[in-house]
Amino acid sequence: QFPSLVNCCTIDWFSSWPKDALIGVAQKFLKDMAIDQSIRTGLIQMCMHMHQSVNDLSTKYLEELGRHNYVTPTSYLELLSVFKEIYDKKKAELSTLRKRLQIGLDKLLDTTNEVAILQEELKANS
Repeated sequence: QFPSLVNCCTIDWFSSWPKDALIGVAQKFLKDMAIDQSIRTGLIQMCMHMHQSVNDLSTKYLEELGRHNYVTPTSYLELLSVFKEIYDKKKAELSTLRKRLQIGLDKLLDTTNEVAILQEELKANS
Protein backbone atom coordinates (compact mmCIF):
# COMPACT_ATOMS: atom_id res chain seq x y z
CA GLN A 1 0.00 0.00 0.00
CA PHE A 2 3.06 2.26 0.40
CA PRO A 3 5.31 1.58 -2.62
CA SER A 4 7.47 4.68 -2.15
CA LEU A 5 8.27 3.59 1.39
CA VAL A 6 9.52 0.24 0.10
CA ASN A 7 11.42 1.70 -2.87
CA CYS A 8 13.15 4.52 -1.02
CA CYS A 9 13.88 2.83 2.29
CA THR A 10 17.31 1.53 3.28
CA ILE A 11 17.58 -0.86 6.18
CA ASP A 12 20.90 -0.66 8.02
CA TRP A 13 21.45 -4.13 9.43
CA PHE A 14 25.17 -4.47 8.99
CA SER A 15 26.83 -5.75 12.11
CA SER A 16 30.52 -6.29 12.63
CA TRP A 17 31.96 -9.76 13.06
CA PRO A 18 33.90 -10.63 16.23
CA LYS A 19 37.63 -11.36 15.98
CA ASP A 20 37.28 -15.13 16.18
CA ALA A 21 34.73 -15.09 13.34
CA LEU A 22 37.13 -13.07 11.17
CA ILE A 23 39.94 -15.49 12.00
CA GLY A 24 37.79 -18.55 11.32
CA VAL A 25 36.58 -17.26 7.96
CA ALA A 26 40.12 -16.33 6.90
CA GLN A 27 41.46 -19.74 7.96
CA LYS A 28 38.77 -21.50 5.96
CA PHE A 29 39.23 -19.23 2.96
CA LEU A 30 43.05 -19.40 2.84
CA LYS A 31 43.53 -23.03 3.88
CA ASP A 32 44.36 -24.27 0.37
CA MET A 33 47.21 -21.80 -0.16
CA ALA A 34 50.62 -23.47 -0.20
CA ILE A 35 52.32 -21.30 2.45
CA ASP A 36 53.90 -21.91 5.85
CA GLN A 37 51.57 -21.90 8.84
CA SER A 38 53.45 -18.99 10.46
CA ILE A 39 53.01 -16.89 7.32
CA ARG A 40 49.34 -17.88 7.10
CA THR A 41 48.79 -16.86 10.73
CA GLY A 42 50.45 -13.49 10.10
CA LEU A 43 48.40 -13.02 6.94
CA ILE A 44 45.17 -13.75 8.80
CA GLN A 45 46.12 -11.30 11.55
CA MET A 46 46.97 -8.65 8.93
CA CYS A 47 43.64 -9.07 7.10
CA MET A 48 41.73 -8.96 10.37
CA HIS A 49 43.60 -5.80 11.43
CA MET A 50 42.94 -4.13 8.08
CA HIS A 51 39.23 -4.91 8.25
CA GLN A 52 38.88 -3.69 11.83
CA SER A 53 40.93 -0.55 11.10
CA VAL A 54 38.69 0.36 8.18
CA ASN A 55 35.66 -0.28 10.38
CA ASP A 56 37.04 2.00 13.12
CA LEU A 57 37.97 4.71 10.63
CA SER A 58 34.52 4.49 9.06
CA THR A 59 33.02 5.27 12.47
CA LYS A 60 35.36 8.25 12.79
CA TYR A 61 34.44 9.31 9.24
CA LEU A 62 30.75 9.24 10.18
CA GLU A 63 31.38 11.30 13.32
CA GLU A 64 33.49 13.94 11.58
CA LEU A 65 31.76 14.28 8.21
CA GLY A 66 28.36 12.74 8.80
CA ARG A 67 28.75 10.35 5.88
CA HIS A 68 28.38 6.61 6.01
CA ASN A 69 30.96 4.11 4.78
CA TYR A 70 29.68 0.61 5.32
CA VAL A 71 32.18 -2.12 6.14
CA THR A 72 30.33 -5.39 5.75
CA PRO A 73 31.27 -9.04 6.02
CA THR A 74 31.20 -9.04 2.22
CA SER A 75 33.98 -6.44 2.30
CA TYR A 76 36.11 -8.83 4.35
CA LEU A 77 35.41 -11.72 2.00
CA GLU A 78 36.29 -9.50 -0.95
CA LEU A 79 39.57 -8.52 0.75
CA LEU A 80 40.47 -12.19 1.16
CA SER A 81 39.40 -12.99 -2.39
CA VAL A 82 41.43 -10.17 -3.92
CA PHE A 83 44.49 -11.13 -1.89
CA LYS A 84 44.20 -14.74 -2.98
CA GLU A 85 43.72 -13.71 -6.62
CA ILE A 86 46.78 -11.44 -6.59
CA TYR A 87 48.81 -14.13 -4.80
CA ASP A 88 47.92 -16.74 -7.43
CA LYS A 89 48.66 -14.31 -10.27
CA LYS A 90 52.07 -13.36 -8.87
CA LYS A 91 52.89 -17.00 -8.15
CA ALA A 92 52.16 -17.88 -11.80
CA GLU A 93 54.30 -14.95 -12.98
CA LEU A 94 57.20 -16.08 -10.79
CA SER A 95 56.85 -19.63 -12.05
CA THR A 96 57.05 -18.40 -15.65
CA LEU A 97 60.10 -16.27 -14.86
CA ARG A 98 61.77 -19.19 -13.07
CA LYS A 99 61.24 -21.40 -16.12
CA ARG A 100 62.68 -18.74 -18.43
CA LEU A 101 65.70 -18.32 -16.17
CA GLN A 102 66.27 -22.08 -16.06
CA ILE A 103 66.10 -22.31 -19.86
CA GLY A 104 68.58 -19.43 -20.16
CA LEU A 105 70.98 -21.05 -17.68
CA ASP A 106 70.72 -24.39 -19.53
CA LYS A 107 71.58 -22.66 -22.80
CA LEU A 108 74.55 -20.92 -21.17
CA LEU A 109 75.79 -24.25 -19.83
CA ASP A 110 75.42 -25.89 -23.26
CA THR A 111 77.25 -22.99 -24.88
CA THR A 112 80.06 -23.22 -22.31
CA ASN A 113 80.46 -26.92 -23.05
CA GLU A 114 80.51 -26.31 -26.80
CA VAL A 115 83.10 -23.54 -26.41
CA ALA A 116 85.29 -25.88 -24.36
CA ILE A 117 85.05 -28.55 -27.08
CA LEU A 118 85.89 -26.01 -29.80
CA GLN A 119 88.89 -24.76 -27.80
CA GLU A 120 90.20 -28.32 -27.50
CA GLU A 121 89.76 -28.81 -31.26
CA LEU A 122 91.67 -25.57 -31.93
CA LYS A 123 94.52 -26.68 -29.66
CA ALA A 124 94.62 -30.06 -31.40
CA ASN A 125 94.73 -28.44 -34.88
CA SER A 126 97.43 -25.94 -33.93
